[in-house]
Amino acid sequence: MFRSDFILSKHKIIAESLISFESNPVKAVPESDWIFFTSKNSVRFFFKQKLNIGSRKVACVGRGTFRELVKHVKRINFIGDSVNVHEVGKSFVKVVKEETCLFPVSNISKRTIQKYFSNQSKISDLVVYNTHQKTRINDPRADVLIFTSPSNARAYFSKFVLINKQKVISIGPSTGSQLDELGILNYLTPKSTGELGLIDLI
Repeated sequence: MFRSDFILSKHKIIAESLISFESNPVKAVPESDWIFFTSKNSVRFFFKQKLNIGSRKVACVGRGTFRELVKHVKRINFIGDSVNVHEVGKSFVKVVKEETCLFPVSNISKRTIQKYFSNQSKISDLVVYNTHQKTRINDPRADVLIFTSPSNARAYFSKFVLINKQKVISIGPSTGSQLDELGILNYLTPKSTGELGLIDLI
């Protein structure tokens, strides 16, 4: 999307992840009524291990996660498509009610959706991949910094400081909260999920 005609030719796009991922071997998948995928990586690393969802109902958040998930399942029972993941959490717990839910996650998951369950015994996390911060990062001195995860924001600002006239964009509230913690307060958040929402802000 970012390398298409949606971006004017005068913009130079530098796409670089500041973190790396590795599979975390899983021996058994806990029983649950639901399974909720919170990111593309949670989908990829879950099904990469050929784990079986059985007859569970399936849920996800975000269009990117949805596009990855439909490659592996025939039906998705809940799709959280709001850019505000907190609103997704509130909506999802109303759907689940007293049923149980499993969350395939990273080892550094912020557990944003899980926090909305008043009864934490109804949920469980399954670490299917590990996230590592890269030690060598090149600073492109970009005019616009787009952060698509809290871990990428942490990695960048552990090495560099915000310079004058740089615009900062957060993909959503979780990443925004991380920027707040880092003291980066003057950032923008898209009104809609996916790449188009980000493009609107550039």
